Amino acid sequence: MIKQTSFFKRRRDLALDDFGAYWRGRHADVVRRIKGLVRYVQNHAVGGDAERGFDGIAEVWFEDKDAMRASAGSPELAAVRADEANFIDADNMAAIICDEWVLKDGEVPPGAAKLMALVSRRADKAPEAFQTIYRDEFGPMVAAVPGVARYVQAHCRPGIYRAGGEPARDAVASLWVAGGAPALATPEMAEVVAFERNFIDVGRTSASWVEEVEVTL
Repeated sequence: MIKQTSFFKRRRDLALDDFGAYWRGRHADVVRRIKGLVRYVQNHAVGGDAERGFDGIAEVWFEDKDAMRASAGSPELAAVRADEANFIDADNMAAIICDEWVLKDGEVPPGAAKLMALVSRRADKAPEAFQTIYRDEFGPMVAAVPGVARYVQAHCRPGIYRAGGEPARDAVASLWVAGGAPALATPEMAEVVAFERNFIDVGRTSASWVEEVEVTL
């Protein structure tokens, strides 16, 4: 399975509630028409504007690269792009193609909160080194934090680096926490925050609690 993750801010003339309503309704109807789509999740940011770098994160899954490529020139995708102008600020929108790593696959309890982060590596860390540290060292640390029920990292696929490009973000993290933010006030989480500065550019990394909406296809 392959995933595209898009992240964006709402159009400046839209209230957050209006942005969310349009995305859940009209835009979801347009996206679900894309051929080859196997899953679609909307993540609506919650909290004040100053506390996050995005208003929404969209996740779409395809069975493989061929299925994703087949959708690229389709009328259905063109309709999605056209409709984005009705609620998204195009100057504050980007996307990455990802491979997922599930670091903790526990059962998410009712009422658990979801935290998402758009992650950028430090400039002195090569992409492969960043991804190795992130998955193999940092990942188990986060998974061991009390209250963390599920933890998934989505790493930018290596093709863009091999082509000499720089993605908008190097990874996207999803963390489901029983008890929400108060549950993360632990010594284990303090160690996570201290360690992340070794390889993450914290100034170019943003996070927010989100409301997850699974769109029926």
